[in-house]
Amino acid sequence: MDYIHKPFSPAVVKARVQTHLALRAIRQQLAQQLLVIQKELETARQIQQSILPESVPRMAGLDIAARYVPMTAVAGDFYDFIVLDDKRIGILVADVSGHGMPAALIASMLKIALAAQRGHAADPASVLHGLNQALCGKFQHHYVTAAYAFVDLENHSLTYAGAGHPPMLLWGGASAGVRDISENGLFLGKFDFAIYSSVQVPLRPGEWGLLYTDGISEATNTADVEFGTGRFREFLASADSTSADQLADRLLEDLWHWSERRDGEDLNDDITMVAIHVSNNP
Repeated sequence: MDYIHKPFSPAVVKARVQTHLALRAIRQQLAQQLLVIQKELETARQIQQSILPESVPRMAGLDIAARYVPMTAVAGDFYDFIVLDDKRIGILVADVSGHGMPAALIASMLKIALAAQRGHAADPASVLHGLNQALCGKFQHHYVTAAYAFVDLENHSLTYAGAGHPPMLLWGGASAGVRDISENGLFLGKFDFAIYSSVQVPLRPGEWGLLYTDGISEATNTADVEFGTGRFREFLASADSTSADQLADRLLEDLWHWSERRDGEDLNDDITMVAIHVSNNP
């Protein structure tokens, strides 16, 4: 730690010893503060986990899977469901700008805000408008992108609205290739005058759908090359999955393999996805 030249000066030796004793005390204090922060982060992680759905809804004719992979202990991604009955369900996926505790706190606000939208869950544009009104004025340096899809199995339709979010992807069934479902308004939490609209498309037996955050397409490998939307779509078009759970797991495996990440290595961003598959015999 230190070196004192001969001949020794008692005053210098005492001064050096006092310095190192002070440094030791500071290190102990920092270690204690770090332990407190780690405990608080763990508590925050547990709280955030508690606001996410404990399980995905089970509906006859619709297979649903969700995956939530935070970049750090707490994250700014969020997903949730509004189940109206055994044929109709609303699905929200959202992404708060930034990372860490501030983003996680805003994500937790979405839980309460979404519950208040149940009365018009079948109207995605109204849901996003309600979320925007609930969030506006609550924070300054962040914003939220979101996608909300309402699945109606009785009418074989999907209604979608977005707020600055990557488009929903649909593929399979009688349709060829992967297609975008995009109806984007302004992101949430910044502009109280924002207007949102929705689009309705048929949802046929055998079709797949995916709502996700940009942590997937923007993941990078060791050469700092992004996974990208093209590679993302190629995977979905060629995926031969038997369930939504299998699709979600295979997508994460493919992403990890491509990015060459080792176990425990940090992500570039939070990753969240909700996959759906309409039964061939609803």
